[in-house]
Amino acid sequence: MSVRSLAAAAILLAATVVPSHAQAPVTGASPTVLITGRDLGLAGGATLGAAALTRMDVPLARFFADSEFHARHPGFTTAAKRASLVTETVLMITGGVVYGIARIRRDDGTADVALHTTESVAGAAMFIQVIRGALGRARPFVVDDSGGGHHADPYDFRPLRGFTSYDYRSFPSMHAMASFATATALTQEMRRRDTPHRKVISPLLYAGAAMPSLARLYLDEHWSSDIAMGIFLGVFSGQKVVQYSHDHPDNRVDHQFLKPRATLTVTHGARGFSVSVMPF
Repeated sequence: MSVRSLAAAAILLAATVVPSHAQAPVTGASPTVLITGRDLGLAGGATLGAAALTRMDVPLARFFADSEFHARHPGFTTAAKRASLVTETVLMITGGVVYGIARIRRDDGTADVALHTTESVAGAAMFIQVIRGALGRARPFVVDDSGGGHHADPYDFRPLRGFTSYDYRSFPSMHAMASFATATALTQEMRRRDTPHRKVISPLLYAGAAMPSLARLYLDEHWSSDIAMGIFLGVFSGQKVVQYSHDHPDNRVDHQFLKPRATLTVTHGARGFSVSVMPF
């Protein structure tokens, strides 16, 4: 079997694994099942599409990493580095902070949106960490063993090496997943709430989500097929988490993090001590 065949088979393997946050209970055709046969078909199609896109990985990598273009436009490099700071960690921390503040202020709607958005990023991130660690795909800047230099071999896979080396942790793109999972989750939440001006806000969210992905291409950190699969996983995760959470409001995560909590308050005044219990 050729190296290209092995690479395609390795990428295809990614589509057969269900994201960790989306594990469906063993209940056959139960309405509580999250991942359907149609979803698996979409995942398989997206993975085949990413495998086909590897044919364009080298020319696109060389286009975005053109050193002369970078030298003529140093501002682009600065902007790309700043956009690249929008990682899954930053987005999860931001979501967690918003969730915490909303809970303290008893703003149930904001807490709901923040939780589901953070959950969309976190679940897909755990899935990607396993897949790219197992596949061990080399990043574009890695010099090929044959001496072909950068961008020589987009089919350079070192199984399990991604768990120990950043250079072999390319497929799929975590940046693309995280930004598109956030944009999709927020868009889905606005749709369910019929948020005013959402038809304007949603395209802006997706335009913003594209910036980190383009930045990773520009900085020579990812192949185009890495980005494509990351975008699919982000959109998939954002849609599924919001859909499942609202269709099944009694699910374990929402029950744990969104249910009312009691707060005991003890005060002392001129009339002595007083005790009050308020919901969180």
